Amino acid sequence: MTMSDSIDVDIFKTARRPDTFLFLPKDLAESEWPEGLRSLFAAPEKVMTLTLTPEQSLAAQSASLVMAEIRSRGYFLQLPPQNEPVAAATEKALC
Repeated sequence: MTMSDSIDVDIFKTARRPDTFLFLPKDLAESEWPEGLRSLFAAPEKVMTLTLTPEQSLAAQSASLVMAEIRSRGYFLQLPPQNEPVAAATEKALC
């Protein structure tokens, strides 16, 4: 594995946005976070540090997607799963 095949990341959460996680390059100072993320993640809590590889299994996203977003944007924001719209759930219940 070469260095470009992996990325060391820090993963953060915040009480303001449950089930939302922010993946950033490891040891990136909060003052260097991309615009808007500091206010979105006020009082960030570091959850863990990982070394991501393309083959790695993550709970909600593919590691390849997370790595690509970090390389292009400088971060990856994992939002909570979207609930099914009420109308769609009602239609399924009627079938």
